[in-house]
Amino acid sequence: MTLRIKFGDILRATLSFRSGNEGWIGIAPDGSSYHIVAPVDTQIAKGVMACNRPADGTPFGGYRGWVYFRISPFISETIDSQSAKIEQATSNTKELIQKLERFGIPAIVEETTSTRNDGETNFGKELRKADFVCSKCEKRWNRLVHILQDRDLFFKFYRACVDDFSKGTYVFEHNCGGRIEIPVSSFVKKPLVDKNLAGLQACPGLCSYEFATQECRAFCEGAYYRRVARKILKRYNHKR
Repeated sequence: MTLRIKFGDILRATLSFRSGNEGWIGIAPDGSSYHIVAPVDTQIAKGVMACNRPADGTPFGGYRGWVYFRISPFISETIDSQSAKIEQATSNTKELIQKLERFGIPAIVEETTSTRNDGETNFGKELRKADFVCSKCEKRWNRLVHILQDRDLFFKFYRACVDDFSKGTYVFEHNCGGRIEIPVSSFVKKPLVDKNLAGLQACPGLCSYEFATQECRAFCEGAYYRRVARKILKRYNHKR
């Protein structure tokens, strides 16, 4: 028997990190069914992970004897929340399938959204495409969130395009020495501030120096992308 899990359920259980809650999925011992438990208070979840289970054996509304897996929350500091949610849900799905295999439970995830004209679902396309490739070793990353989570990648600098800031890039270095250049548009939507002060008196000129990490306080579109670069840098420093 193969357990069929709806991707929409995984997506529903993938909560924002900022919410202070997270989702879990419970699997019947025989792999015949599952259910979603969300939201779960993070502190309660930590107690469950530490095996401090309630006396009745039913963690946060679950069933006695079932196997429970945590659904990692998404972080939306640098990309729009919906994209971050979908990307994290996709990552959670792949991780869940691998965990279930170790428990001897075969499972597949079914797409619940509309199908394209060619008969292939959006989810299927997302699982197979590789958007980011290392310039040296050609390692591939299928999701932006995987870039942000990979400890073998280092954020190097923000390369501004002063003629059109939306065409700038964030440059990452792989531990092999190769690089990945990601358009700023992959991280964030174009800001409401559309002023370009590059070269004018109000511009401190930071965008002319790729390795300058200082925050720019000019009321300029470039300053917005620079602030995002600082957030990415801070996140990489934190995860190490």
